[in-house]
Amino acid sequence: MRVLVLAGLLAACRGEPDRSTTTLVLSITDGGRPVGARVLLFGADGEPVRIGRLDLYDQRQGATACPIAPGVVGSWNGLIVARGGGEVPIGRDACAPSPAIPYGRYKVWAWRGVEYEKWEGEVDLSAKRGRVALAIPLTRAWTPHGTLAADLHVHAQASNDSTLPNPQRVIAQAAAGIQVVGLSDHNASGDLDLEIEQLGLDDVIASIAGNELTSEQLHVNVYPITVDKTASRGGSPPAADLAKLDAAALFGVARAMPGDKPIVQLNHPRFRYTALYDATRWDGVAWPPPFSLDYDAVEVLAGYSAFNMTGDRRFDESARDYFTFVDHGRLITPVGNSDTHDLNWVLDGTARTYVFVDDPKPKPFDEAAFIAALRARRVVATTGPWLDVEVAAKQGDATVGPGQSLRARGKVFVDIELSQAGFVHADKLDITIGTPEGPRVVHTSSDKRVQMEIEVGTTDTWLAVTAGGDTPMPKEITGTYQQDKWKRPGVTPFAIAAPILIDADGDGRWKRGEADLPLP
Repeated sequence: MRVLVLAGLLAACRGEPDRSTTTLVLSITDGGRPVGARVLLFGADGEPVRIGRLDLYDQRQGATACPIAPGVVGSWNGLIVARGGGEVPIGRDACAPSPAIPYGRYKVWAWRGVEYEKWEGEVDLSAKRGRVALAIPLTRAWTPHGTLAADLHVHAQASNDSTLPNPQRVIAQAAAGIQVVGLSDHNASGDLDLEIEQLGLDDVIASIAGNELTSEQLHVNVYPITVDKTASRGGSPPAADLAKLDAAALFGVARAMPGDKPIVQLNHPRFRYTALYDATRWDGVAWPPPFSLDYDAVEVLAGYSAFNMTGDRRFDESARDYFTFVDHGRLITPVGNSDTHDLNWVLDGTARTYVFVDDPKPKPFDEAAFIAALRARRVVATTGPWLDVEVAAKQGDATVGPGQSLRARGKVFVDIELSQAGFVHADKLDITIGTPEGPRVVHTSSDKRVQMEIEVGTTDTWLAVTAGGDTPMPKEITGTYQQDKWKRPGVTPFAIAAPILIDADGDGRWKRGEADLPLP
C-alpha cells in the first residue's frame, strides 16, 4: 500500500495522472450543453451494478443511496447525475457502508427521462487506470416545444413510507428531465426550494409546495400551498384527523388549505387500494358517480398503475373514466405523475405532465402562469410517447391544441404526430369525440402522423387523442415495481392530450351535459 501511495505522489509531482486508483469522469451533454441523466453500469454477467442496499421494507431504496460527489448519487438503479457529470471513484468506497464499484469492464446505458434516446457504450474501469473519461452525448428523440415537464406527485423524507433525503429527490428529478417538481409528502406541507438552491439547480428545476392529504379511501394532492416552516409537518392537518374521512370531507379539508386557491388533485383513483373509483365501485360510466366531484385534476396516468396488459387494462380504464367526466361537462385536468417514493421501484418522471406555458423556463419560475395553464387543461400527460395535436375548422386554418377551444361545425381537420424514443413502443393512436351516445373512438391508426377530417356533428362536443402500446419499456428506465410486487410485465407507454372543446353553434359558449361555459 505504501508503494502505491508513494507512486501516486511521485506521479503527481511529475504532472502525470495517478494510476494507482481509477476514477470514472463523466461528461453528459445535449448538443454540447451539460445535462443530467441516469447512468447504469452492467457487469460481465449482464447484471447492473448496485450501490447501497434495499432498506425500505427490504424491497426499496430509501436512505442508503450514496452521495458520491456534488450532484451525483450512486443508487440501486445506477448513477444519478443532476447536471452534466462528476467524478466517481472505482474500487474503493465512496461512502461506507456502500460497497465500492468493482474494477472491471462495463457496458453502459445512459438516459434522460423519455425525451432522449438511450445511449449505449462501454468503459474500461480496470485497476490503476487513473482518470477514465466517459463522454456521453445524448440525442433528443423529440422536443415538447412550449412546455414545462412536471412531476406533481413525489415523496421524500417527510413521508412515513419514504426515507429518501430531499436533496436526492431533487437530483433524481433533475436527472429525469423534470423541470417542475411538486413535493407531496403524506400529510406534510413542504417544498424543495432550499434543496434546489443548495444544489445550484435553480436554473434547471423549480419546486411547488404541496401536501398529499391521506385517508383510507383516497389520497388528494393540494398545491401550491403556504408552508408554515415553524409548525409541525409544515402546518398540515394531523394525519389522525384525516384517516377516516370520505371524499367529500377530504376535498373540504383540501379546499381549506392555506394558499391562493390551490389545485385539488385526485391521486391514483384506479390503484385498487386507497383508490376512490375502485373503493366506491364506480364502473367509469354511470352518471353521476357515487362520490363528490369537488376536485380540479385527476391522475389519469399514475406511476404505480402505469400499464395496459391482457386482462388488466388500467390505462384504458383511466382514459374511459376521464372521458366520462368530459362528456358530462365536468372539465378537470388529466395529469400524469410518478408518485415515486424511492430510487428503484418507480423512477422519477415515469409518468409526467407537460404543461403549455408562454415562457417555459424554471428560472425565474412563473408559478402563477404554470398553475393557470394547468387549471386550463393545457397539458399532455405521458409515460413515454409525445403527442403533437393540432386541430382546425378546416385544413389551412389557424389551429388549436390540447385544452383549447375551436369554433367548428360538422367537421374538423386534425394534424397529429406521435413521437417516441427507440425504447418506447406505442403502436396505436386513437381519436375520441363526444357523441349523443357518449364518448366514442372515431379513428384508430398505427401511423405516426395522422392528417384528416373528422366528423364531429352539429352540437357542442370535444375531441381528444390518446396513444399507447402493450410492449413494456425497459425496467431499468422505469423501475421494477410492477415486476417485483406483482410479477407484471412492466410499465407500458401511454399518452393523453387534454380534450379540445368544439363550439358548434359559434356562440362563444360550450354547452354539454351539465356545462354551459364561456370560451376564450
